[in-house]
Amino acid sequence: MIWSISALQDTTIYESDLYRNTGLDQILEIGKSGTSAGGDLAESRALIKFDISSLSSILTDNNISLNNISASLKLYTVQESELPQTYTIEAKALAASWSNGVGYFSNTIESAVTATVGATWITTQGSGSSAWSSSLTTGRDMDYNTTQGGGVWYTSSIASQSFSFKTTDTVDIDVTNIVKAWQTGSLTNNGFIVSLNNAAVQSANFPNTNIQFYSSETHTVFEPQLYISWTGSFSYNTGSLSVITYEDNPIIYTRNFKSEYPKDAKVRILVASRPKYPRPTFVQNSDFITIKALPTTTYYQILDAHNDQIIIPYGNATKISTNTSGSYFDFYTTMMYPERYYKFEIKSVIDGVTEYFNSNDFIFKITK
Repeated sequence: MIWSISALQDTTIYESDLYRNTGLDQILEIGKSGTSAGGDLAESRALIKFDISSLSSILTDNNISLNNISASLKLYTVQESELPQTYTIEAKALAASWSNGVGYFSNTIESAVTATVGATWITTQGSGSSAWSSSLTTGRDMDYNTTQGGGVWYTSSIASQSFSFKTTDTVDIDVTNIVKAWQTGSLTNNGFIVSLNNAAVQSANFPNTNIQFYSSETHTVFEPQLYISWTGSFSYNTGSLSVITYEDNPIIYTRNFKSEYPKDAKVRILVASRPKYPRPTFVQNSDFITIKALPTTTYYQILDAHNDQIIIPYGNATKISTNTSGSYFDFYTTMMYPERYYKFEIKSVIDGVTEYFNSNDFIFKITK
């Protein structure tokens, strides 16, 4: 299963504008300006925090151990410019608390004398607050180019994702170790600092790269998400049901489908399969109501019905379970938005052949 959390707070800090806070902006930025040879080399970095206080109850409700989860940080791109052929984006566990702030990129902040509220390149809370550097101790690090600052993080917890020319630009960083450390209390949850790899930024051949992401203040459905997934909820017991075969030319349909489900709920979808053209038998009941079980290698994915963006992808965490009454899958609607339509699709490997199933009957609405 997959459970997600939207960002609690986020902002961008700028080495080129030391006192700027953008805590209410709809955009997060990471990038570089200037060259490594000049004195104008500067970075922008994004700070993002998620509230994971509900994770314990979610794992308990599903009888899942913390050791068996995976976690990924998902960011959705607005636009990119001057990307190098290869680059790496890092997500590091922040080692100091910070505040979101109320600034916008359009606000001009030119000196420390001007009041600022929220994290900046130099300070954690704004004017008069602690400098990031005051939290530097053993096991913590800070990289900067021309001005000390830019966050401080635990050196033991750095996650990354590498990109190359013409590969996916979807930011989906495996942050499992960081989330587990937060949950066990071995690290304090101060959120992530997301940036380009600093060593690459300081290379003379690294361009003036800029990548923009939607922030938690966006008016779209692309806000930052922390996805928690696990495989332990899968179960398979067909009882007296026979398993559908490729020769059955199967049809998959829903049972007791409601078409509307509430936001922030755990939902169960009942599905069943039957042969498209059942062989006639001399019985009282119609062969068309005979349910067959789906194979163990059957998965679901959920998409936004408006733009086909994949919300929950196929994978081991989305295996469809089966009991003696038929097949089913559970999912959380936490990453979905009220008054919006979604749809699910099914992939099944049947007798070694991969089949895909979708239907207008698989569309549902999320309600408030």
